[in-house]
Amino acid sequence: MTRARHCLVALMSIGAATNMTAQSGTADGLIALARGDYNAAAAILKPIAESDTSSDVPAQFLMATLYESGRGVPMDRLHACALYNRAANNPESLFGEQAMRLMRTLWRAHDNEWFAKCQVLANLGFDHRLEPVTFDLASGHSIEWDITGATVTLQGRITKFPWRASRGAAYLPPVHTTLRSGGSPFPRHFIEVLAWQPSPGRGWALNWNLFEVVRDHVVHIESDDALLTRTERPAAIEAPDPRTLVALRLSGAGVPEWVIRVAGRERRATIPSR
Repeated sequence: MTRARHCLVALMSIGAATNMTAQSGTADGLIALARGDYNAAAAILKPIAESDTSSDVPAQFLMATLYESGRGVPMDRLHACALYNRAANNPESLFGEQAMRLMRTLWRAHDNEWFAKCQVLANLGFDHRLEPVTFDLASGHSIEWDITGATVTLQGRITKFPWRASRGAAYLPPVHTTLRSGGSPFPRHFIEVLAWQPSPGRGWALNWNLFEVVRDHVVHIESDDALLTRTERPAAIEAPDPRTLVALRLSGAGVPEWVIRVAGRERRATIPSR
């Protein structure tokens, strides 16, 4: 009997002891699983399990088994691990112990770095919109940014700088800007990271963070917690052009500076050399 079948039999045997029957969507997903219609089960369970406000542990657990087995969705063990993580974090759930066991099995099959991504994905959410991106700064010098933060490679040496947004955040693509101070032969490299985040009293706020890559370090320069606000979580197609909001440029004195252009939030400052 496969792991998915074991899980299904266990769920069906204890379903009466849970509130799952009161959750019509999850119950419908379970029925679809029982009849072997994995595509329908995934279509029903995915939006329930992956919602950033959901506490539906049975849906999270069931959807994790589908990701792990590749039934109804492409196989994605990182997604499976993250959903097991969420399910295991509910101490009142009857599925917590089993979810923890399956999550640890996936951890042992990979490594600590992979498992760190699993934990970040579980905490951040599944619609984070951040595709890993690598910027080549010079020969043997690059920076990669993903949901766990930054990884700088300098002449074969790798340094990690964890950084992440809050639950439900929706990233814009990171922006790399190169500026060369007057007379300096060495360019300076800046990374801007913007993300929509839930904000009490504002709905959704566009956070902006500016970093400079200095050799094998990532230095935080400046931030703004609400360049823009929206009442609802903006769709991916609504992503603004960061250059219309913030400018990175050389000042009249030839020194790098940042300038926030948003009406009502205008401010600027030069960026001292590190």
